[in-house]
Amino acid sequence: MKRLNESGQMILIAGFIVGIGIVVLTVMLNNIVYASNTASDSSIETNVFDYSNVVQITVEAYEKAYADSNGGSDNAKFNAYLANYSEKVVKSYSFSGFIFSLDSGTLQDAYFTQNGLSDGNDDWIVVERVNYTDSFSLSRLNASTLGNESNKFVIEINNQSGTIWSASLFNSSGDINLTVYDSSSILNSKDDSFSEINITSNKADTADFNYYFSNQTIGETYSIKFINGSQAMGTFLTSGDLVNGEQFYIERVHIVNSTMKLNKNGHLEINSTIPITLPKGQI
Repeated sequence: MKRLNESGQMILIAGFIVGIGIVVLTVMLNNIVYASNTASDSSIETNVFDYSNVVQITVEAYEKAYADSNGGSDNAKFNAYLANYSEKVVKSYSFSGFIFSLDSGTLQDAYFTQNGLSDGNDDWIVVERVNYTDSFSLSRLNASTLGNESNKFVIEINNQSGTIWSASLFNSSGDINLTVYDSSSILNSKDDSFSEINITSNKADTADFNYYFSNQTIGETYSIKFINGSQAMGTFLTSGDLVNGEQFYIERVHIVNSTMKLNKNGHLEINSTIPITLPKGQI
């Protein structure tokens, strides 16, 4: 009987050990699955971070290429800079298992939309809380790229009460109609084939044209807004002082569409085409 009791105890102990082993194995497997999922999620986040990083440095490369090529006027130098940059990034990311590629678009005249593209945000605030504007001009205007009177491009100056000054441009039988308003009436109007308007210098090309801009904005806190930006193409520059005393300088001369791709071991590919504004405006 004693031997039978001992055998029973051994079987019980063995069963207990097997049970503990199963529990431990189950916990270990769960930890392995969890760690695997966590690593997978972490990899995705890392890839997204890597891509946002490469977008940022690529935009900076375009800006430097633009400056180095005298505002894009030396096309060969502009392309050579970007080709050299792309080659270096390809080598740099290859050590991490990434395949990088860059498809560079050509420099184009921009629309007056927020991102410079024809399908960009039409109505947008260029700068707000302005105290004083010392420079404001639009150039490379062309009547053929302007909308008609019902789709005119408008520049608005707004304070807290509403619009205090505005200027509209539209295609008028092949010329450009430029009309300036205060809050309720027309201040000045002209039809011509001019390609540049300098609002703060009161010029339309080289001819005098009174915009009454300073009269309407002096002593005001205001925003500069573009409306129907897809109805006009060209460049713009505006600079001055904000209410808090900081200076602003916003210039847009060209736009370029660039497609960047980042591929990780053939399993994950992130790519997008983004518009890059050149030069970069600063506030």
